[in-house]
Amino acid sequence: MGSPRLALVGAFVGGGLLLFAVGLFMIGDRRQLFTEHFEVVADFGNVTGVQVGTDVRLSGLPAGEVTDIVIPPAPGGRFQVRMRVREDLHSLVRTDSVAAVLTDGLLGSAFIQIRAGTQSAPEVADGGQLAGADAVQVADLIEEGRETFRLVADEFVGLREQMTETFSGLGETVETTTLMINDVGNDVRQVTTVSALFMDAARDVMEDTHDIVQRVSAGEGTAGKFLTDDALYTHVTGMAGEVEATLRAVRGSAEDFEQIVGGLRGPESAAQRLLVDAGDVVTHARDAMSDLAENTEAMKRNWLLRGFFSERGFYNLDEMTVEEYRELLRDDRYTPLRIWLRADVLFETGEDGSVTLADGAEDRIEEAMSELLQYPRSSPLVVEGYATAGGLGRQYRAADARAAAVQDHLVRTFRRAAELTGTMPIGPEADDSPSGDGRWDGVALTLFADPELIGRGPDAEAVP
Repeated sequence: MGSPRLALVGAFVGGGLLLFAVGLFMIGDRRQLFTEHFEVVADFGNVTGVQVGTDVRLSGLPAGEVTDIVIPPAPGGRFQVRMRVREDLHSLVRTDSVAAVLTDGLLGSAFIQIRAGTQSAPEVADGGQLAGADAVQVADLIEEGRETFRLVADEFVGLREQMTETFSGLGETVETTTLMINDVGNDVRQVTTVSALFMDAARDVMEDTHDIVQRVSAGEGTAGKFLTDDALYTHVTGMAGEVEATLRAVRGSAEDFEQIVGGLRGPESAAQRLLVDAGDVVTHARDAMSDLAENTEAMKRNWLLRGFFSERGFYNLDEMTVEEYRELLRDDRYTPLRIWLRADVLFETGEDGSVTLADGAEDRIEEAMSELLQYPRSSPLVVEGYATAGGLGRQYRAADARAAAVQDHLVRTFRRAAELTGTMPIGPEADDSPSGDGRWDGVALTLFADPELIGRGPDAEAVP
């Protein structure tokens, strides 16, 4: 009896020792305790996330670990980080190699990356010194992004003020030009009236003169008696010359006036140049607004600033998959409020597959939106498209067309910003649909509301 029990105990103890030895070997192999190493030292001003045991990589390859961190003796000093590196990688670590503190992604754990040196530099000695590069802090990037955004906003406000001043000046210039043209028109009318009166008076004088000449030729009156008087002849001749000179002056005034009016109407006139300059100002202002919109959109897609804009609700639905969109629905920063609308009472499908809103559909959409108008207009609104008929490709096209038709109506009717009103064609699957079978045929209006404004209750009821 005793011998089998002792054998069993011995076997148990031996198995335990064997397992302990195997585990010790695996841990040692994982920690590279059985591999030859050499040591290097690098200094850093910031060792966020670095501690004893932190991984050391050489050009992405696991190379060792941190063995010690020496604290600087005074503020402003740099931390001395001692690292153990595999001996078989010694030929790649040169005196011009640089050690940098990096992280796996934005929120991953920290590690030290050693970049391989150049061929011309000698190998670093055991215990040698490497240059250290501090880690880039995400908070610093976000702060820089905020500062950039504030600068862009200030520039936009300044541009708007300049445009306001420009348009005000343009309005005053147009008003002044109108007054000038009206004044010139009044002067023209006065000159024309005076000229007409003068011509009538001159015509009367000529007729009277002709009548007098006829009577004189006939020998009537005192003039006939003095027909041979040279003084009378000289007087009449002088009067005729004065009348002719007056008519020439009137004709010259009329020609000068025609030149003034032609100058105002001509393609090279001051008025026309003023209108052309005004058009150029409006064109430059429109180009500046377009460039600002394009730069802001580029900033949203920049990988350095993408997190900053994502925190404020700027998502590009065109770059999202359905699964990524469903992950967004579970984001704690928003409370999605969803209203379901059926396709059979909302859409009409043409023979070519085109989708349009049916009669009465606009009233149903407005009835559904009345439950969401109590929230700020800056809240993102997504029109989810669903379709169950046909294959996968046909379902996607129908879902996309339905969502686009409703989005267009929302933007036009409720004056919502297009960048805050997007579409997401999903297909037939709808886990939370009112039908209860996990499918839906129609659309859903999903508003991403601020959780501080509402309680986290169930989704809104479907509109039949």
